[in-house]
Amino acid sequence: MSKAVTIELGEGAEHDARALRDAFGCFTTGVTVVTTVCADGRKVGLTANSFTSVSLDPPLALICVDLKSSSLPWLDAAGRFAVNVLHAEHQALARQFVQKDTDRFAGVETETWRTGVPILPNCMANFECETHHVFDAGDHRVYVGRVVKLRYDPDHEPLVYLQGRFRRVHVDAE
Repeated sequence: MSKAVTIELGEGAEHDARALRDAFGCFTTGVTVVTTVCADGRKVGLTANSFTSVSLDPPLALICVDLKSSSLPWLDAAGRFAVNVLHAEHQALARQFVQKDTDRFAGVETETWRTGVPILPNCMANFECETHHVFDAGDHRVYVGRVVKLRYDPDHEPLVYLQGRFRRVHVDAE
């Protein structure tokens, strides 16, 4: 028997938000760490699962960041960012980059490329971006970045997020 839930939005803000969160949680997403650098050289990073390709020509990708995020002013000011796509062995790293009031980069190796933003080595993929367009959409800010450099290593199992939890997906080698 199906446990499908149908809800007409508008019944109440808290009720609607929970229903939306639960419904969106049915869509499996990848897990990333978005990084940038401040004018004084301080590294900034956050775990995000709102990441997608936008265009191949020009090469564009987007991330969405909650307007309440402490990283927002630094992303706005930097004009550049990197998206580091995590693999299944990176659960601890994903959790580290959601911690509040701590140095999220403690013990984390980084490298820099063209724009100077921190790049996390050994990821499934890294996308170094220059900010192309920014706009607010509801309770999030959308950053569209022009990809200027990338690296990828598909020989890992991806770290995914589904129904409020990190998950592993087995990928058969061909």
